[in-house]
Formats: sequence, C-alpha cells, structure tokens
Amino acid sequence: IIAEYMGVKTPPSQPKMAQPAHMQDHEDAAKLLDNMWQKQQQKAFTAWVNSHLRKAHPPAQIADVQTDLSDGRLLMKLCEIIGSTELGAPAKGNLKIHKIQNINKAFAYIKEKGVKLIGIAAEEIVDGNLKMILGMIWTLILRFEIQDISIEALSAKDALLLWSQRKTEGYKNVRIQDFHMSWKDGLGFCALIHKHRPDLIDYDKLRKDQPAENLRYAFEVADKHLDIPPMLDVDDIVGCVKPDERSIMTYVVAYYKCFASSNKAEVAAKKIATVLETNRQHEALIQQYEEMVSNLLEWIRIVIARLGERPVLETVPACQARFEEWNRFRADDYPPKLAEKGELEAHYSKLQTKLRLSGRPAYVPSEGKLIADVNAAWGNLDAAEVANKDWILSELRRNQLAELKARRFATKAAAHESWTAGKDALLQQQDYAGVNLGGVIALKKKHEGFQSDLAAHEAWVSEIGTLAEELNGLHYFDLNAVNERYAAIYSNWEQLVRLSQERQAALEEAEQKAARMDQLCLEYALHAPPFVNWIDAAKSQLTDAYLAETETDVQVLQQGHEAFKAELSQHQADFDKLAALNSEIASLGGSENPYSTHSFETISTGFQEVQGLIPTRDTTFAEEASKQSAREQLRKDWAAAATASNDWISSKLEAVKKELEGAAFEKLEDEVANLNATEAECTAYLPNIEALEKLHQQIQDSLIFENPHSTLSIENIRGSWQHLNGFIRRNATELQNQILYRDSRHMTEEQLRDLRESFKHFDKDGSNKLDRLEFRACLISLGRDIPQVPTPGNDAEFERILARVDPNNDGFVSYDEYFAFMSEESADAETSQQLVEAFKVIAAGNDYVLPEQLRKDLDSALAEYCIQNMSPYQGGPPGALDFRSFSSALYGETDL
Repeated sequence: IIAEYMGVKTPPSQPKMAQPAHMQDHEDAAKLLDNMWQKQQQKAFTAWVNSHLRKAHPPAQIADVQTDLSDGRLLMKLCEIIGSTELGAPAKGNLKIHKIQNINKAFAYIKEKGVKLIGIAAEEIVDGNLKMILGMIWTLILRFEIQDISIEALSAKDALLLWSQRKTEGYKNVRIQDFHMSWKDGLGFCALIHKHRPDLIDYDKLRKDQPAENLRYAFEVADKHLDIPPMLDVDDIVGCVKPDERSIMTYVVAYYKCFASSNKAEVAAKKIATVLETNRQHEALIQQYEEMVSNLLEWIRIVIARLGERPVLETVPACQARFEEWNRFRADDYPPKLAEKGELEAHYSKLQTKLRLSGRPAYVPSEGKLIADVNAAWGNLDAAEVANKDWILSELRRNQLAELKARRFATKAAAHESWTAGKDALLQQQDYAGVNLGGVIALKKKHEGFQSDLAAHEAWVSEIGTLAEELNGLHYFDLNAVNERYAAIYSNWEQLVRLSQERQAALEEAEQKAARMDQLCLEYALHAPPFVNWIDAAKSQLTDAYLAETETDVQVLQQGHEAFKAELSQHQADFDKLAALNSEIASLGGSENPYSTHSFETISTGFQEVQGLIPTRDTTFAEEASKQSAREQLRKDWAAAATASNDWISSKLEAVKKELEGAAFEKLEDEVANLNATEAECTAYLPNIEALEKLHQQIQDSLIFENPHSTLSIENIRGSWQHLNGFIRRNATELQNQILYRDSRHMTEEQLRDLRESFKHFDKDGSNKLDRLEFRACLISLGRDIPQVPTPGNDAEFERILARVDPNNDGFVSYDEYFAFMSEESADAETSQQLVEAFKVIAAGNDYVLPEQLRKDLDSALAEYCIQNMSPYQGGPPGALDFRSFSSALYGETDL
C-alpha cells in the first residue's frame, strides 16, 4: 500500500530508445495527475492529523505534514492519541539526533501494532521527504482508522465501500463505485449526511451539475454540525480529472466514525442474522451427518450379508478366486470406507464443536445412528471379514486334499482297470477241453498263479475303496463319477472272484487227467506275482503325488524314501531268484511258462524302471526341499519386516502422546503443525507399509497360511497403522476446535496462554481438571470478584459460575469446560437474553417485533425465516411477533 511513498530504489534500467511524442505527452499527463494527488493528500492528511491533535491537552495543530512533524514531538503525540497509549517524554534538545530519537519512539510503537514500515527511516521524516511522510500517515490511517471497519468478512476498504453504498442506496444521482470519481460531484457526501441527519440537509434541492456548491455545502455542514473538519479542497476535487483515492477514503472514514453510534440497529440486525444463519448451517450439517451415517450403515449391512454367504466351492481355483475377491475387498473397498468412517467422525466432532461454540445444545443423532452404533457395526464387519477369510482358507485346504486324493484314486483305479481288462474273458475260456494231461496241469498251475495275483490285488481294491470313502467325506465335487467308478471296479472284482472260483472247479475236474507238473514253472509262477505287485507298488510309491507345507514335511517324505531304498537289497534277492528260475526253465528247453502270465522280460523291465525312478525321486524331493526353504525364508522376512513396522508405529504413537501430554508449544497452530509434521513422517513411511503389503501378497501367492516366527498379521499392522493416522487426525481436529474457540472469541495468543498457564498453575496433580477450591483460586487470579473464603449468603456468583462449568455436578472442572466458560464470558450475543436485547433494538424497544421491522433490517431470507418461525404476540398490534420465545428456542431452552 505504501510502496510508492517509501522511496524503494530499483536497479538502474538500461538506456531506453527515444519515445514518440504522443507517448511522452502521456507520461507528462500521468506525472501531472500524480502531483495533483500528492497535493490533495498533503492537505487531507494535514487535516486528519489536526483532527486528532486537537484532542491533546493542550490542543495542538500543524500547518503542513511535510514540515511540522520533523522534530518527532507531534508525531509521538499523534501516536499516543490514536493508540490510547503513552510513549513517554520526548528527547530534550532540538538537534537532529534528538528529532530522530523522537521519531524512532513513534516508529517503535507503530511496529508494535503490527505495521511494517518498509524502506523508511527517521532521517526521511526529519529531512521532510514528502512521499515518505505521506506514506507513513496513510499507514497510520489504514491501521487505526480503516482496518477495524468490518462488514460481512470483507476487507477494510471493501467494507467501507459497502457501507457507503448501503447508506447512499436510493439517493438520486448517487452511485458509489469507488473512492475517486463517485464522490466528485459532492452528492455522495450530502447523501451520507442526509441518511443519518436529514434535518441538516435538504437533499431534494441539490443539483448534480453544481459539484463545487455540493462539496462546499457538505464540508460546511460536516464541520459545523458533525465536528468533521474539512480534509479536502473543493477546487482540488472539482479541478482534478480523478480525485485522489486515499484522500477521499480518509474523509469518508471520518463520516463512518461519526455515524458509527447510529448503527445500533444495523449491528443488532447483523447479530440476529449471524445467529439465524448459524442455525441454518447447523441444520444443514445435521442433515449431512444423517445422510453420511445412513449410507455407511447401509453399506456395512450389505457387505456383512455378502461376507456371510457360504456358497459351495468345488475346486481349488474356485477357492483361490474367492480369496482374490476377499483381497480386492480389503485393498479396494475397505480403505475408502474406513476413510469415510473417519470423515463421519470428524464431521460429527465439527458439528458438536460448532453447536458448543454457538451455545446450542449438543446434537443427539436418531436411534441407531450414533457414532457408537457405527463403531459397533464396523466391529461386526471386521468379525464377518475374519470369519469369511477363515471359511475360504478352510475350503481351500479341503479342496486341495480332495484333489490330491482324487489323483491317487484315479491313478490306482486306472492301474487296477488296466490289470483286470480282459481277465473275465480269459477266465471263461474252456481251453482245457481236449488238452492232454500235461496241458491241463499247466492250465491249473497257471490259474493258481492268477488266483495268487487276484488275492494280491484285493488290498489294491480295498485301498481304492478307502480313497472313495475319504472323497465322500471331503465332499469332492465329482463324487458321483468317483462312486460310479468304484462301484464298477468292485462289481468287476466280485465277478472275477466268481469266475476264478468257477474255473478252479473246472480245472480240478480236469486235473484227474493230469499227471505231470512242471515244478520249475509252478515255482516261478508262485514267486513272480508278489514281485510284480511289489514292482507296481514301488512304481506307484515313486510316482505318487504328495503334499508338503513345510521343511519338516519334506524331511518326513525323504526319510520314507530312504527307508524304501534300504529295503531294495531284499527285493534284489527276489529278482535274482526269479532270474535263476527263468534261466533254469530255459536250460530245460521251455519257451513259455504255462503257469504264469508274467514273463521274465516284463519283470526285468519293471525292475529296471523302479531302479531308474529312485534318482528321479531323489531330485524331486531335493527340489521340494529347496522350495520349502524359500517359503521358510519368506516367513522369516515377514517376521522381521512386520516387527520393524510394528515397532516404528508404536514408537511414533507413543511420541505423539508424550508431545500432546507435555504441551510444549506456545501456539495451538504450532501443535497442529507438529501433528502435521508427524503425519508427513507417516506419509514418508508409507512405502515401508506398502512393501510389507507386497511381502504379504507374496506369502499369500505362495499359499503360506501359518508362520511360527511371528504372531503379527497384516491385519495387525493395518490396524496399528490406521490407529496411528486416526489418532493424529483426531488430535489435530481437537486442536483445530480449540483454535476455532480462540478465533471465534477474538482471543489473542497471549490471552490464550494466560488462560492455559493459570489453569496449569492450579492443576497441581496434572489431572487436567480443577476441584472447587482450585477453580476458585484460579478465578480470583484472573480478576473475578468472588470471595476468597466463602461464607453463607455471599458466594452466589461463584455458585452461578460453577453451575455453568460443572453441569454434571461431579465437583471438577475440566480444561475444555474452563476454556469454554472463559471464552463465552467475552463473547457477544451468545445467550438467548443477549439475542432478545438485539431484537429489542430492531423493535424500537417494544416486547414484540413487526414483520416490516424485520424486513427492514434483516436479509430477506432471514427475515422470512423469523416470520415463519415466530409465534404471534398476544396483546400486540396486528401481525406482532413474539421474539422472546423464538430466542429461547434457538438456544435449546424451549421447542421451536
């Protein structure tokens, strides 16, 4: 604002090119206008200074601000008058150093009032630098005259302009748009006087084409009747293309100050408007809360119902898909709703704070919509989420086991079906008919070998049946196919047993004709089937699927495999025996063994396959051991990272609590800033939490469900993380509420600090609350007129105060209750009685108010709000309204 007066030097510019003549003329005109403005300001500011110096004892006066303030004495006197203070005696002597000392005293006081004098020194005033002096005077006018003007939260200049517009609204030929051209014809000044003192000016006789007469008329009336000295020169204003804005503003401010006492109705209307507007805002916030809590509770209800669904999961992919859906809910749906819950709590806190600040009763949500109800519903949601996860994991384990057993069932069933294929046709052959005795004996021996094989397969069929029963118990999804296949196997098995018995009977009947028996072939046939069964079992064992979750599981599998290899030498002896029998049969000239279906070539090939499968199984188990080792490392990595994050979160939460309990900051904004800094640290730490989430996802992808190295889960970390951030936000909101308390009561930091220090001084036990004795001492220390030692009949004031700050009568006063009371004591229109007094101003002192009085002084919407909600006043004129019952209802004392 005062930069043009401060003489701030700018770097020398580069030489410019010669300007055209018309541009030079334009610059000359601008310089001329600037000189005219300076002349106007010099006169106006001189008059303004004199308007205050005449209040001195004895009165003082200057002729020109450029020269008469140079010794600093009158400047000090001016500061004392406009600031209602004392700066002490001026320096003795008339040397330049004494003048500078005086001016510096005035400058020190100006800076104390928050005014920055940029680029100006005391020497400039002593030397009579006019621009610097005018800039300094304008700064004083801004600080002590204009700055305090406040209308509808506008800036001081805009507020003064709005006041001028409102006061001159409706006056002919007056349209105030600025502080220069709008005032040039003088009608604006005449309209201001007429608005407040219509007895002084006959406005209807004024003419717009007589600006000099209008200005002179207004200045003379203002000087004679309103004690407003002339600050403007009529000829300067009329003869100037554009009057100086600051000079006009200085003179208009004098009118504003003069008529301020007549603005009581306007102030009262403003108070009423503020109360009514606040009430409407409260209603909007309450409606918003109801909508927010209803939407959140409905979402929780729907999600809980969805999480409670238990559809049949028939496969591992179906379980994994269900688990992915659960993970998406936790990652995508849950966090935004958790944030929405936090916003709801902050909104509720904000609403209650606004109600408490405006003296309204606390808001009680409708049934089922309390914050406690939301927290309870959220707890049910968390429980439903955990139960849903446990169910999915249970179904996953069941389906994994079922699929493993289904593969075993399919493998064994296929092997059995392959063995039985064609056996029924062979058993029904009558190949013994017409065969000589040797052939019959051979057929009988062969059948005995088959029966041995059949008996060996009985355990195989039993194992298939056991697997089918286990699949039934696991509710395998393709259970019908399993049961049908097992039924077919069992039926075929019974048929083979029956056919075998029938053939045995037929061969025994034919045995009467047999005379020879080839002992070697028979012995081979007796030894071959068990060995073949062992080969089949060994192949199955070496190729069978397995399930391993930990390194211990792999070690158990490896131990079983080593035991199998240890028994291999015994089966090597059986193989050598069969090889010896086969070799002896061949040496006797036999080409085929009539008693056995197992050729030695097949047995030898099978035995070689078993030996070849052993190293393959070794490799498979080694790879599985490496895999389980990697899974174990994932568990350990999780335990280390989760413990580090949990420790960081816990330490940060403890630090925040200590800082809040210690109250080491002078300003509430500093505490808020510290919390914001801590929140920024949390934001910076967020990548560690995200990395932990990724590690958790790796564990989930690896299907690791148990970790013996840590009891911490991702849910624990998420909960702690959310609690830390929520704790910071809640305390920041509470501090903001205290700031709102402070600012709404126009309290300075010093006042706030005095209140806090007084409370802390008497809070000896650090409990953040005072008992009756401590509270009495605190009030006395703050200047309250109450007795130090109460006696019957003279302690009414203390009991009144105690009833306000201790409504629950528990005998203690908390800091919030103490702070609210001390703030309310300095507030305006914060009780229903004060609102009644404001309405009485508008009602011209009557106990009722008329609709036209409300429409005159209130905003149209607020006036209609009052008319619709006020009760008729009994015994008054037609249309009279009862503003007393209306005021009580607004503050919760009665129903509206």
